[in-house]
Amino acid sequence: MRVLRGIAGTFDEVQRFIEECVRQWQPHTAVTRLAEWEEAVGLPDPCFGPDQTPALRRSLLLARLRGLELAYPDSSPAATGSIEALCAAMGYTVRVFYNVPFRVGRNRVGDRLGALDGVLYIKVTATSAPFRVGVNRVGDRLVQVSQDFGPLECYLRRIVPARYRINVSLET
Repeated sequence: MRVLRGIAGTFDEVQRFIEECVRQWQPHTAVTRLAEWEEAVGLPDPCFGPDQTPALRRSLLLARLRGLELAYPDSSPAATGSIEALCAAMGYTVRVFYNVPFRVGRNRVGDRLGALDGVLYIKVTATSAPFRVGVNRVGDRLVQVSQDFGPLECYLRRIVPARYRINVSLET
């Protein structure tokens, strides 16, 4: 019985080792092999800086592996729905729109007036705290935002087609 218990313990250790190896080779659970996965897909992304958490690195890896989820099969990467889905996968809540010319018969009273100007407007939803006299000090930012969207803007400038200029702004 002692021999069998010893052999069974060894088999248990081997089984746990194999299960851990399998987890490391799956991108959504990798920890020790994350650097190898990133190298295979061209990450880490320079837009997000050198101080990335493992969770952010893993979400960027999965977003790169899955690719863009387009709003409908024949849509372009510039479709507003696909950009919103990509930003949601990276942890940002956004609203994307672009100006279109007002057309009688197609548009209604109250619709936005605009010209087709080639600007893609991306409104990032985040919580913010305004500057308060007596609470904040000289040198503090006028609006404290809960989430930095500079890396998102950098990333979108690389993936959105060149025919669009990007205007990223805060929407509270």
